[in-house]
Amino acid sequence: MATGDEEKRAVDEATFREANERIRATERRLEPPLERVPYLCECDEVRCHEPIRLTADEYERVREDGATFLIVPGHSTAGDVIAQHDRYVVVRKQGDGGEVARALDPRKEDS
Repeated sequence: MATGDEEKRAVDEATFREANERIRATERRLEPPLERVPYLCECDEVRCHEPIRLTADEYERVREDGATFLIVPGHSTAGDVIAQHDRYVVVRKQGDGGEVARALDPRKEDS
């Protein structure tokens, strides 16, 4: 895969991550909190809108690394699978894609 393709995929996936961050911000204000919240799959298919229901702790573990994304099992990604769960898979972008993903991480200023 060409470097430009990796970077484009990382940008697309980061867009879904941004949407999920807004979902997480809203979730924090809910009283009582939901047990599982529907987040968007962050695969590299831009037309995918399949939900993944996660607890707050599950979601926060995925967000610990700015190069990781959560996807529905079996969905397309150019990342390395680093964790598999029954409802979701965690992938990490490498190389240029990883650099772009980390640069676009909305939490990078919090570190």
